[in-house]
Amino acid sequence: MTKDKTWLTVKEEPLAGYSLGTFVRVLWDNKFAVDLKYFHRFLYAVILMIIVTPLRFYQKIRFHRKIKNTEIKEDPIFIIGHYRTGTTYLMTLMAYDKSKGYVSNVEGYATLIYLGFPKLTKWIIESSLPDVRPMDNVIMGAEEPTEEEYCLGTFTPYGYYTGFIFPRNFDLYSQFLTFEGMPQHLRKWKKKYAYLVKMLTLGHNGKPLFLKNPVLSYKLKDILEMYPNAKFIHTYRNPYKVYSSTVKFFDEVFAIYTLQKWDKEKMKQDILKNFQLLYECHDRDLHLIPEENIVHVKYEEFIKNPSKMMEHIYSYLKLDGWDEYKDNMIAYAESQRREYVPNNHITDKDVIRRVNEHWDEYREKYGYEKLEVSGK
Repeated sequence: MTKDKTWLTVKEEPLAGYSLGTFVRVLWDNKFAVDLKYFHRFLYAVILMIIVTPLRFYQKIRFHRKIKNTEIKEDPIFIIGHYRTGTTYLMTLMAYDKSKGYVSNVEGYATLIYLGFPKLTKWIIESSLPDVRPMDNVIMGAEEPTEEEYCLGTFTPYGYYTGFIFPRNFDLYSQFLTFEGMPQHLRKWKKKYAYLVKMLTLGHNGKPLFLKNPVLSYKLKDILEMYPNAKFIHTYRNPYKVYSSTVKFFDEVFAIYTLQKWDKEKMKQDILKNFQLLYECHDRDLHLIPEENIVHVKYEEFIKNPSKMMEHIYSYLKLDGWDEYKDNMIAYAESQRREYVPNNHITDKDVIRRVNEHWDEYREKYGYEKLEVSGK
């Protein structure tokens, strides 16, 4: 059996992209608890952060006023839904629509310097990223799309993915999914998020944005207060596949991001709990979105015929760009059909028991067949 060597990975540590103030804040929140096994990652993050700090100051001085004065002429289109429901594939196809902007890995991991130093930033990101994502073998180039949640982690203490770096304090970062009972922090988050959207809009020369971020699925009411004309694409999938795929996703992301050892059983419980919370938020808030502004995408139908689903999305939401860019989207989808080999997620007895116990209401609501554990 090959010994796992992911702990040796250093260049993918997202803490290296954090601002000095946020870096110190998250260390303080976590009582500076860095396990010796991962100290080389921490040292890499410290060194890189120190090196690029002058570049961050330059970007802030040069672009802060421009960002503040940027006008959002058209509210974003948000891709929402739980992890592993096809959001990345959908966003990758959307990225071929050049009439819109999106968050690339450059913007996601180097948020605080990419406007001031685009060529240098691209080189740093290309040097740091693996060829493919470890959790699903999706290509991971500098221009490939990612989630703006990574951006938020670089300059606010509210980044949910900071919990991947400090998994023993994952409960703290899970609070930032909804900010329940934390109105003051929610106001600060909204202010920071609005600033980020302006920054991204400026970087894309005023184009409307496609934004893919599962974390926003918990904050629909807040997003609508900020962007009342926003449009939404909600993806969903067989819960047995979602659970097994999310466990793999979290396990492999923790492995390359973490500065601490983590409890895998607690991780599984957190996945179950936060999924339930997401759909409690949806049950409460989805009705706030005008029917014409949200389209629901079933993963299994999307994967079976991505070009048909993309055409439906553009038509239903009345989005511009389909006729002009559909050939590129269809060509990419066809290349994926020929070349991409997806992970095979095993639906074993443990998966079935956990999903039936915790997610049965979701399974029934979205029309998926219930599996039973045989051999009782």
